[in-house]
Amino acid sequence: MYLRTPKRYTRGQKRSPISLRWLWLWILTPLVVLAGVEIYNRRDALGPPVHQAIYGVLDSAQQSLATAGAPPPPPTPDPRGQLERAEADWNEGRVEAALNTYESILDAVPNDLQSHYRVTLGLAMEGDLEAALEAAERTITADPLASDAWAIRAMVLDWSGRYGEAIASALRAVELSGENARALAFLAEAYHDLGQSDLALETVERALEINPDSFEALRVRGLLAWEFEFDFDGARSYFEQAYALAPNLAYLAIDLARINFLAFQEPEEAIGYLREVVEANPRNTTALFEMGRVYYTGLGDPSQALDYLTRCVEVNPDNILCQGLLGRVQMALDNYTLAAEALGRAIDLGTGSPRHYLWAGRTQIALGNCPAAVPLLEQSVRLGTETGDTEAVTAAQADLSECSVVLPGLEITPEATPEGT
Repeated sequence: MYLRTPKRYTRGQKRSPISLRWLWLWILTPLVVLAGVEIYNRRDALGPPVHQAIYGVLDSAQQSLATAGAPPPPPTPDPRGQLERAEADWNEGRVEAALNTYESILDAVPNDLQSHYRVTLGLAMEGDLEAALEAAERTITADPLASDAWAIRAMVLDWSGRYGEAIASALRAVELSGENARALAFLAEAYHDLGQSDLALETVERALEINPDSFEALRVRGLLAWEFEFDFDGARSYFEQAYALAPNLAYLAIDLARINFLAFQEPEEAIGYLREVVEANPRNTTALFEMGRVYYTGLGDPSQALDYLTRCVEVNPDNILCQGLLGRVQMALDNYTLAAEALGRAIDLGTGSPRHYLWAGRTQIALGNCPAAVPLLEQSVRLGTETGDTEAVTAAQADLSECSVVLPGLEITPEATPEGT
């Protein structure tokens, strides 16, 4: 039998006298030492990058730990419900309510032209032209190539008395869309306010050819019929057509109130239109001023006028028209100290009305302060001469001649109309 020798008893190969491990140790050790010496010698150059890398890892780790337990961001609210509510308020003439809603969601709809447009128009109708102009700029930002964006900016600039800028903005709107009747209407209004009424008439007629149902164009056509052609019946007809197309817009109702009162001496008819505006929009300073004017000058009711004008200056203490007429109404109620305060406020705000200076001068005479009255009356004469207000000039000159002999406490009997002296 063949007997197999166990493996452990098998004779192995002869071992080499040189160990590979020791060989590699002798080779690598000098290299490691040399590398270490080199790193030490260049520690100033190599230190910052190494530190930066280490700190970067640490910062990343800290940020990861800080955000690991953070709650997820809240979902973006859906503005559709608020847009629907704003739309309903706008269509019903509740402009102030619609404005509040639109302004609360503009950040959620930054490029929604209609929302920005309505905010701009709403602020203008409320009499806040400074805020309206800011909104107009945001409307252009929302859609710089939208003709309507430049058109509404033109309207606000025109209402602010910046006619040249208004024309430039309206021309840009027409350049973007030559068939935009709204833009042409605002261009025509700016031409008219700048004294180019023939060109305004030509422009608004073109707008009506493009869109006979443009309430903006019908309104401007009414303004030209009233102020340029002196066709009061035609003007009222145009205003009525515009109002029928957009009865929710306050400024169309205010136009009708003005022409019924100023051209047709129908104060009750004017009050009817204005009351609808004030009931739906109690902070509309334009409507509040007109209510005060109609009640005082048309109906001879200074107490009722006082209520509306006080509300107007509570909403906007910087409203020159309301402050000036409030002072006149206080004169009618023999509240001369309060009258002086209101008229002084109008003057401080920069009024250019010779009537405001006339009333302020007369108030000082009534308070027995003729020296204070003289410069006010002199300014009334200057402004009246510049603006062609001959009645104010005549009245102020009469008061100046009388002031040298006026006695302290002289009572001034106010006229029934603030347009009078």
